[in-house]
Amino acid sequence: MNANDQSAVQARGLHFAYSGEKAIFSGLEMDVPLGSVYGLLGANGIGKSTLMKALVGLLPLQAGRINLLGGPIRQKAFQDVGLLIEQPNIYPHLSGVDNLLVMATYRKTERSRVSEVLNLVGLEEAGNKQVRHYSTGMKQRLGIALAILHRPRLLLLDEPANGLDPVGIVAIRRLIRALNQEEGMTILLSSHLLSEVEQSCTHLGILARGRLAYQGSLEGARSQLSQGLRLRLHCNPTGPALDAMRAAGWKADPGENGGLQLLLSGKPEISQVIDLLRGAGIDIHELIIEEDRLEDFFLSLYQ
Repeated sequence: MNANDQSAVQARGLHFAYSGEKAIFSGLEMDVPLGSVYGLLGANGIGKSTLMKALVGLLPLQAGRINLLGGPIRQKAFQDVGLLIEQPNIYPHLSGVDNLLVMATYRKTERSRVSEVLNLVGLEEAGNKQVRHYSTGMKQRLGIALAILHRPRLLLLDEPANGLDPVGIVAIRRLIRALNQEEGMTILLSSHLLSEVEQSCTHLGILARGRLAYQGSLEGARSQLSQGLRLRLHCNPTGPALDAMRAAGWKADPGENGGLQLLLSGKPEISQVIDLLRGAGIDIHELIIEEDRLEDFFLSLYQ
């Protein structure tokens, strides 16, 4: 089995720049595993939407090649791919049902599918209401319903949680999980929210400086953390505490506001530090434990 058979999206050497401007991405390589929920993560304005458009042939590349579901874009982008990029393309004066019926006619999809997708996205009770009366979250869910009407194998969602309140964000997150696990769709979504990618995705690609600075499983990203602990503490007296910890072999340094900070290899060492300081007659006023976070890894790729 070759790589294309295992990848829903395979991109090699992608280069794109608007006329006379600096390249948005250059030499970009991307692999979205079949069956995954892949989060394309990056700061606002870095080119996530541009990349999503290029992947489905909406923007002309200056270089590179793309395979979707094992075949060229022209063969797959219409029949097997659904997309919601930027704002949903909906008719506000029509109802949700009528918007879907228009798309069903265009896609040559059976009309019975309309009620199925309304149930999937949780709009079954609002289907006959005019879309201009929908909330932002409801419009977003209708946009997803339009994108999945023809049962695509690959779904692209551009910032699906953008502009939503916490309730709307949770609803979209649950919908993404259901589409992946119950409908069998591979999902590529873009986001600038690390927390959403962590909670929704199985795989991650971090767009920085025109390339994917990291791509792989979410667990793979976590494994690149140091697995260490940083301990920040305020104690009295500070000088003898610093000397005692260094003498015991810990990497300890002066910290903020007269405190101390040290790097430990794991949680069992915390009690050893406490016992050491108490044994030396040193009072501990504050102790804060900081574990390496995925956010730290993300930010390190932009430095």
